[in-house]
Amino acid sequence: MPAVSVIVPVYNTEKYLEECIRSLTEQTLSSLELIFVDDGSTDASPKILERYRARDPKHIRVITQKNAGQGKARNVGLAAATGEYVGFVDSDDYVDRRMYAAMYTRAGSEELDLVECDFHYLEEDGREKRSYGSAAPWNKLIRRRLLTDNDIWFPEGYIYEDTSFYLKLRPFVKKQAKMLGVYVYHRDRGDSTMNDNKSRRVGNIFPVLQDACRFYREKELMDTYGKELEYFCTRILLCSSMGRISRVRDRKLRKSLREETFVFLRENFPEYRKNPYLGNGLKGRYLRIATPALCGICGGTIGRCRPGGLPG
Repeated sequence: MPAVSVIVPVYNTEKYLEECIRSLTEQTLSSLELIFVDDGSTDASPKILERYRARDPKHIRVITQKNAGQGKARNVGLAAATGEYVGFVDSDDYVDRRMYAAMYTRAGSEELDLVECDFHYLEEDGREKRSYGSAAPWNKLIRRRLLTDNDIWFPEGYIYEDTSFYLKLRPFVKKQAKMLGVYVYHRDRGDSTMNDNKSRRVGNIFPVLQDACRFYREKELMDTYGKELEYFCTRILLCSSMGRISRVRDRKLRKSLREETFVFLRENFPEYRKNPYLGNGLKGRYLRIATPALCGICGGTIGRCRPGGLPG
């Protein structure tokens, strides 16, 4: 059994793929399984993958599927993984060559379920911006059996699938740690104004969160972790999601998405305004009084808020 399986979904990232692969093949941890899942790429990505697989078939596996999205590709990779721990890397990112040795050593010595690290956002203009936390899986090392034994998978066919995966994972993590230092370099290729295709997909957050809510109910987690789920969903919808909605160009669609946000909260968490985790600070007070109209005025500002508080 390898120490770590790294799962990399690949779709049309020929520009960045070799840098990503090299950062993984040069890892100082030798007991490493690299699983690349080509999600129906139409560029040179499949040829690049095959070239590296041929060089090191012992450590590199390539799985090919018809285009089905990142969630499906990650699930296929996870189902094929055999490592004690699993990590996920986006194919346009790259990682420090010491990353998995450092994280696996920490996980093993402390018998951890999860280890995470800091990362840098790589802007299109070459600037780096440090970040300290994310629900994304690509800055984490997770005990594989924790996922497979508890049926924790990514929802398929949506963007924002990371969010549901993270929420489903949280109740089962009994011991975790945070590494000091930056090990992941994540490319931020989003536009300040959303194009039409992205705008239509902003609403994917609703079925993704519904997937997490359904999981909590099926696993009978609501009594113990329901307030935590309610808090996370409230923060996600009224902060980060509302920020994305504010960048949708179509006015009618913006209005519809804001209204759908509050329909989701009322139907799933009718008493979310009373959630004890909201606190009494400025951000908590805003979340308690927020309405579609108020979000129309403040959505962009609230959307930039981080766990540490509101900007300014």
